[in-house]
Amino acid sequence: MKKLFTSAIALTAVSLTYAQSNYDWTWQQGNGNTATVNQSGLQNNNNLYQVGDTNTATIDQTGQINVNQARSEGDMNAIDVDQVGESNSNATNQYGNNNIGTANQNGFDNTLIQRQEGNSNVVAGIQTGDYNYATQNQLGDGNRFSVTQLGDGNQSFQKQVGDSNEGLAMQNGDSNYIHQDQGGDDNYATNTQNGNGNWGDSHQWGNDNISRALQNGNGNFLEQFQIGNGNLADDWQIGNDNTGQINQTGNGHIHWGTVFGNNNTMTVNQSN
Repeated sequence: MKKLFTSAIALTAVSLTYAQSNYDWTWQQGNGNTATVNQSGLQNNNNLYQVGDTNTATIDQTGQINVNQARSEGDMNAIDVDQVGESNSNATNQYGNNNIGTANQNGFDNTLIQRQEGNSNVVAGIQTGDYNYATQNQLGDGNRFSVTQLGDGNQSFQKQVGDSNEGLAMQNGDSNYIHQDQGGDDNYATNTQNGNGNWGDSHQWGNDNISRALQNGNGNFLEQFQIGNGNLADDWQIGNDNTGQINQTGNGHIHWGTVFGNNNTMTVNQSN
């Protein structure tokens, strides 16, 4: 009985040790690849996969129950992940050459999902706060995506298909939403929201389109749709509970919208 009791204590101690341990799985296949993994805390989990030549990755996890999954397939790709806090989750996957992916999470239960397919793409995500969620997907060459979320409960979704497109999303506050979708080449979209409960949506299909959106306040709503080439839509909404709907179909349209105050509504339709 004494031996059985001693064995039970030993088994419990081993189980607790594993429950408090960090986990890393790193796979490298190719030549000249470099991986650096630093884990400090409890139950952090890292999975890193590198296939190709001269890829680099740096993973830093501080806290507990953070999860990272990173993959580079190709040559001369770079990944940098920094997680501080608890229960943060990141997935950054790159397929192609000369791509760069970065993720920085500081807080509780943030989720970041990033994917790049092509060459010379850059994707970056920053989340500071709790319960933020962001996805970024790029297909093509020379594209750039960036999302910054400061606050709690923000959501951002960005997608680019084509070459040399750029998208920027910035949220400072709580419970904001941004969606940006680009299809074509040389498009540019930026959406900045300061406050709470704002909604921004931008769609570009074509080439050489520009959409810019700024919302300061609470409960604002703005949608920008561009179908064609060489269109410009630039909107500012400063105040609360304002609504903007911008539709551009065709080529070469220009729209400037500025709203100061509360409960305003703007609808603009341009076509040729």
